[in-house]
Amino acid sequence: MSRTKSEGRSGLRLRIQAEAENRPGIYRFLGPRREILYVGKSIRIRTRLLSYFRAREGKARELLRVASGVEWEYVPNEFEAILREFRLIRAFRPRFNVQHRRYRRFAWIRVTCEAAPRIVATRTPRPDGSRFFGPFPATRSLPHVLRELAAVVGLRDCPARTPITFADQFDLLSVPRSPGCPRAELGSCPAPCASACTREEYLRGVEEVTAFLEGQSDAPLERLQYRMDAAVQSRGFEVAARLRDREARLRALRDRVVEAEREREALSFVYPVAGAPEGARVYLLQGGRVQLTLDEPPRGDLGARARMAQALRSAAERKPTPPESLAEPQREELFLVARWFRTHPGERSRGIPVETYLEALGEEAGETPTKELSDIPSRR
Repeated sequence: MSRTKSEGRSGLRLRIQAEAENRPGIYRFLGPRREILYVGKSIRIRTRLLSYFRAREGKARELLRVASGVEWEYVPNEFEAILREFRLIRAFRPRFNVQHRRYRRFAWIRVTCEAAPRIVATRTPRPDGSRFFGPFPATRSLPHVLRELAAVVGLRDCPARTPITFADQFDLLSVPRSPGCPRAELGSCPAPCASACTREEYLRGVEEVTAFLEGQSDAPLERLQYRMDAAVQSRGFEVAARLRDREARLRALRDRVVEAEREREALSFVYPVAGAPEGARVYLLQGGRVQLTLDEPPRGDLGARARMAQALRSAAERKPTPPESLAEPQREELFLVARWFRTHPGERSRGIPVETYLEALGEEAGETPTKELSDIPSRR
């Protein structure tokens, strides 16, 4: 890391010109009390820092006006610079940073862990035994679409405090209850609040919702299609149009959930990045999260290769923490990593299955590898 003491603008520029190199890294502008004013990243630190002195207006000029120092550190590659910048901004919340400073709003679909489970939207998942789908960027329409899905498959959407008594729990001494809302009469809820269904009957709807969101079943869409065809046959075209729109919303929801899960699970591999003076950097990704970062051992150092293989294997065998149990910054980092590989498809193709990478290290055979790590076939 290189630092500057409190000095004027010309002094800052002279120090940068003399000491900074055009390598990937992150930099921090500091205030008079050494507080962090701004965190940035670049693949060419020297060029990026000097560009601030050419600014004639805007945030860059204002930043130089109040900054009394700057410090920078080099990292092996752009990917690590992005991660390091994000983590520093999250930790210090510099006042000149806009991106990453505030938490993004994420949404989850929660199949509750209740006697009669509900399907609801939440922004604060808790590991309470519920089944979660997500996260993905929050939308205002999600609660409405989930209520539509509940109506199609027959799940309640009443408050959690609503008393539930299934038909197979009812006895002669129980006081009969009436349904608490019109949905029972409309046929869109089996009314477990009024002992109108058994627990087994109700849970069939829960299983249908879960299979639908996992991409394993089209039953809710097929049910809507059947009702749509019936409406057309009876010339109820307005009803058919509403059902068509509802079917489109549910299909879009399901596709969004399935694609998000598929993309996250696909980001599970060893990601080696070469090019730094110190040698290649190796990242173990599991479910879109960086679980381990290692430096690739020198060629011929079998002891170092064996230690690296053991570290990779141990980390890969640990069960990843589910997204709903992660802290908020770690959840947001999932999107940061996913965006990196989505916008850099060439980098994604560098990913190597863990076992393939371990085999190349000579871990499994216990003998000298016959090929270079750079020759390992990547994921295509």
